[in-house]
Amino acid sequence: MRFFNSYNTNSYNAKELLKNTKFNMNTENQPLEQVETIEPKKLEITSEIKNDLNQAAKWSKFLAILGFVFMGLMVFGGIIMSLVMAFIPTGSSGIMPFPPLLIGIIYIVMAAIYFFPVLYLYRFSTSIKQALFLKDQNKLTKAFYNLRAHYRFIAILAIVMLCLYPLMIIGMVAAGIFGGLSHFPGMPA
Repeated sequence: MRFFNSYNTNSYNAKELLKNTKFNMNTENQPLEQVETIEPKKLEITSEIKNDLNQAAKWSKFLAILGFVFMGLMVFGGIIMSLVMAFIPTGSSGIMPFPPLLIGIIYIVMAAIYFFPVLYLYRFSTSIKQALFLKDQNKLTKAFYNLRAHYRFIAILAIVMLCLYPLMIIGMVAAGIFGGLSHFPGMPA
């Protein structure tokens, strides 16, 4: 009986769908394509939603400006680190096994990567405020495009980092093992 009830429900839905569907026929009375006549529902932006979007715009603008400030500090820190680390000796003393300039470059590259999601967030905040103030559908579309781009960039960055973490952990363990083995007698340093 259970199967019969689900069968009746499904056949009813199929009958309803066929009733609301028009078929274009060719000369042999075969359906070419089907076009649904179901009207799409419209979304309405209520005053509560406008208030929430305004609050989201304010906070996202704050976070974007904070992101720009921290990017500037990262670039400044990268330049300072590059200059300071240039005076640290490398090579035979064993203090740093890689060029010290690399640390400053890493800071600057991180700031460059961080630029795009912050820019998308800032564009979202300004576009959503303009869309609500001017009641402009194009600005609203642009705002949500930038929000999508922001989250897509953050998600891709998170996936890349999740893939790099195991490689970094394996590299650190290998470096620790080989570094520890070099302290045993008879092992090459």
